[in-house]
Amino acid sequence: MDKILLKIVGLLNPLLQKTGVNIAQLHEILRIKLLMDNRRPRSIFGHKKNKTEGKPTSSLLATIMMVFMGLLMCFVLFITTQPLAGQALYFSIFMVMMAITLISDFTSVLIDSRDQFIISPRPVNDRTMAMARFLHVTLYIARIALLQGLPGIFIIAFIDGFAAIPLFALQVIEATLLSVLLVNLVYFVLIKLVSPQRFKDIISYIQIVFSVLIFAVYYLVPRLINTSLLQQVNLLKHVWAYFLPPVWIASLNEAVFHTGRSGWAVLCMAVIGLVFPLVGIWFVAKVLAPGFNRRLAIISTADGAANVVTPLTKKYNPDFRDKLANLLAPDGIENAGFKITWKLAARTREFKMKVFPAFAYVPIYFIYFALNGKGQTLTERYAKIQHNTSYIFLIYLTTFVLSSILQNVSQSPKYKSAWVYYTLPITLPGKILSGMYKAIIVIYFVPYCLVISAAMIFIWGPATINDILLAFSISLTYGMLLALFMVKGLPFSTPIMVKQGGGKVIVSFMIIGLIAAIGFGHVFISKWEGLVWLLIIPSVLINWIMFYQYKKQSWNDIELADIDG
Repeated sequence: MDKILLKIVGLLNPLLQKTGVNIAQLHEILRIKLLMDNRRPRSIFGHKKNKTEGKPTSSLLATIMMVFMGLLMCFVLFITTQPLAGQALYFSIFMVMMAITLISDFTSVLIDSRDQFIISPRPVNDRTMAMARFLHVTLYIARIALLQGLPGIFIIAFIDGFAAIPLFALQVIEATLLSVLLVNLVYFVLIKLVSPQRFKDIISYIQIVFSVLIFAVYYLVPRLINTSLLQQVNLLKHVWAYFLPPVWIASLNEAVFHTGRSGWAVLCMAVIGLVFPLVGIWFVAKVLAPGFNRRLAIISTADGAANVVTPLTKKYNPDFRDKLANLLAPDGIENAGFKITWKLAARTREFKMKVFPAFAYVPIYFIYFALNGKGQTLTERYAKIQHNTSYIFLIYLTTFVLSSILQNVSQSPKYKSAWVYYTLPITLPGKILSGMYKAIIVIYFVPYCLVISAAMIFIWGPATINDILLAFSISLTYGMLLALFMVKGLPFSTPIMVKQGGGKVIVSFMIIGLIAAIGFGHVFISKWEGLVWLLIIPSVLINWIMFYQYKKQSWNDIELADIDG
């Protein structure tokens, strides 16, 4: 397969040579990179190691899953009576899936700075190295694309006949090239325009936005869009459709097999879809590639360069975080736990990528359940939720955010730096934990709940304030139970755990079950306004007692990480 892919790349040799790429070096770099790909596991469809041979082997289940996903995508080809719209929707989903795979699995490959130490000392120019990265990603993603596009290649025969099979295969290749090109164009442009540190942050935020977007589309689109309206949709009536790459790809089929209803606009879009990837490759190699290696070298040292030692003569000026920490955590050790949690949470990309999507999941989940109603318009569903107690469910959903933060605040890929905790003369580490918990609540949970509460008051009115306060207090109780029984590590001091132990899973389910039971009880008593106000007092008292116990955690209660070299 690798030899076939390299021969396909060979078809681009005349174009690449004109841009200044060294063809012989390019093919040798690609050959080695493809060989290395076969030896390392993928993060999106994990490979398992063969215990007898010691070699990583592709999982048959992963292959079947990719083909099955491609089969599910084919259903949109029949959702409309307009073939152009059906194919445009199909290739939109296809390109999004390819982009997700690229961002989740190949961002590290594209900005991998190890080539700087291996290839740069050799006489290899920037254009050759940058194009090798681009084509390397393209070739690997082509394997996944062919598996996902395989069902569509055969199903298209039932729509346009067997003659459409080779054309649809060309469209799949075209969609793959466009996906890789667009993602890489964004990366190449960003790496030239922004600082190295800012570049890493932007890539992290792009990954977060993509994960939230896919989650929202999966849950909300079937609820918010009436699929029957798509059956007669005509994309050519909308000007914005002419600028969408999936429409360009779909236009190729329309121009070849449906010439009777395709005009000059469809023909032009089909040509653009074929020419754009070639123009994009030329643009990457000729315009964006020069200086790419130098920028990568800066990125590889960005983290180290950012840690500049502050001169001893420079006076430290307290900022807003210091003032807030002094106000909410007057104890010295607790104050340190508050500050270190705030600052490390703001700087740790892994923490943000795991926690930030949870803030978007809560409203998505709520809209999914609240607007669940067959045979009703969106206006009717909205009017319905205004006259029920579903808002209580919304405030309890915020515990999902609190749970996500607490499960990740102790974990870090650089956990060995936590040796500093164990060298300080601290007799009661629970104070660090209490400072950490206060920081979590103040920085993330309270502002988020305020936004949710404002939306609730706007939709359901001021009468919901007492329910909001009680639900918020009970949510804090849930957080304290998690902290007492689940969070046993100091801030960012333990290695990242992919899977929890059986005991912790059982405890987690028990806590969730308890809070769920309390939540249903809250819905039942919500009609008695005075009782809701009254129950806020014991709820706050229980929180205070549990926080006091949490603050008394000893070293024996702390989950120590293995920090030995």
